[in-house]
Amino acid sequence: MMVHQSAPATPSRPQLSGGGRRLLQLAQNLTSSSGEGAVVAAIIALFVVLWMAFHSVSLAPVDLNDDAAEAALWAQHFAFGYKHPPMTAWLFMLWFALFPRTNWAMHLEAVVIVAATLAITWRLCRDRLDRDRSLFGLAALVLVPFYTFRAAELNANTVMMPFWAAALLFYLRARRGLGVVDSLLAGICASLAMLGKYWAVYLFAGMGAASLVGDARRFWRSPAPYLMAAGAAVTIAPHLYWYAMHAGGADYAFIRNSVMTAEPFSAALAKSAGYLIGALAYIVGPLALLALLRPNRAALADIAWPADPERRQAVVLLVVPIVLPALVNLVLPYRLTPVWTFPNWALLPVVLYGSRKIAIDSFAAAGASLTALAVSLAFVAASPLVAYAHLEAGFDHNRPNSQEVAHVVRQLTHKPVRLYWGSPGITGDLPYYLPGSVPLASDPLSPSGRAETASHGLLLACLDTDAACTATAASLSGAASQVAHGAIAPTFVGFSGPRAGFQLTVVPARR
Repeated sequence: MMVHQSAPATPSRPQLSGGGRRLLQLAQNLTSSSGEGAVVAAIIALFVVLWMAFHSVSLAPVDLNDDAAEAALWAQHFAFGYKHPPMTAWLFMLWFALFPRTNWAMHLEAVVIVAATLAITWRLCRDRLDRDRSLFGLAALVLVPFYTFRAAELNANTVMMPFWAAALLFYLRARRGLGVVDSLLAGICASLAMLGKYWAVYLFAGMGAASLVGDARRFWRSPAPYLMAAGAAVTIAPHLYWYAMHAGGADYAFIRNSVMTAEPFSAALAKSAGYLIGALAYIVGPLALLALLRPNRAALADIAWPADPERRQAVVLLVVPIVLPALVNLVLPYRLTPVWTFPNWALLPVVLYGSRKIAIDSFAAAGASLTALAVSLAFVAASPLVAYAHLEAGFDHNRPNSQEVAHVVRQLTHKPVRLYWGSPGITGDLPYYLPGSVPLASDPLSPSGRAETASHGLLLACLDTDAACTATAASLSGAASQVAHGAIAPTFVGFSGPRAGFQLTVVPARR
């Protein structure tokens, strides 16, 4: 069942030149006369093409983010948990069972995940909004960086996005109709988001808070909440069992050492404030579109706390998972950053543009769509400049230069490399480019490191400027070792970046 909200009045038209008005009229005709499914499919397909082009060109001189290596390491064996919950590794396994280990394939996976999120969000909007408001909202989300240039590669933030949006879709459907399937799917999708990252605990908190809004008595007297809990419990149970069996392992150690922090209340308060300000900054595009609609005070009040119980549920589902992390940080300080709000924004169009006190028609929807298209095209046009900036910046510690190293390794030895060690700037992404490789867990010169080298062999990859690494390689090198030299010399359309030489030493196994 879909709710169609009519605008209270015809919106005021902006003063445009003849060419601008004709372009807007053409967009209005395309979006209003074509079938709804065809329009949305075309928008999402164009989104994939444009942002795939941006990532491919802008990141051409550099290798992948080190998140790719982490996912590749986890994906070497199936498990219900790693340093993070397992969804990132699972999606990596599925995707690269079909695609080669190339940079463009990783970028494509991230863009497809975002496109799937937008498709689910469209259904979420259409359940609550009419066609024009939904198109307006979809265009607004394209202005949020998490859906575009921030989503270049697969990581624990991006994998949550479609599951979070789906959980919201089925939760709101279950609240309205109390259906068995919708209730089960709401719980299942929420737990699937949790299997992406524990940040989804705030999604559960939002669903719990929203269950107290509207006709809460009708909801809690129905089977719906208990079916949601059952679907969530069954889905998350294997991971919880894994976590219990690995208590004190890598997952717990990561949270303790890399997520939790020890800081005074004043610092935690400043971090929480910065987080909230940063989250608002990420949605400045949708907020600007709202300002162009010229909402009056009554409309703004209706957006903040609607009279409609269903829209109030949407506000709670959006606001609680964003604000609650800032409050938790005041009690249990942790490494809080607005970047972690990647999946939180699917309900933003419903909250910002759902009020009947704001008029949105096909003209406004066409204008928002053209704005999103213009911004996307501008990023594509600027992508060579971004690539040149990457080239001039030199080495990026978040994007290790491992691809050329892997190429030289494959020429040096036909045997798969199991263990590697060396300069982080050129080894960080080796698990992605050399499938099956893992970093040596200890110092190569330690007794345990020497034992591992004797058992499995060792690849030592050292930048020429890393004297400590090359000295270690020299001390381990023997008559049977293979040594090769190479250079990382990134280029882009005739321009060259800083050149860095490296040395590879392959020490064969002796057992």
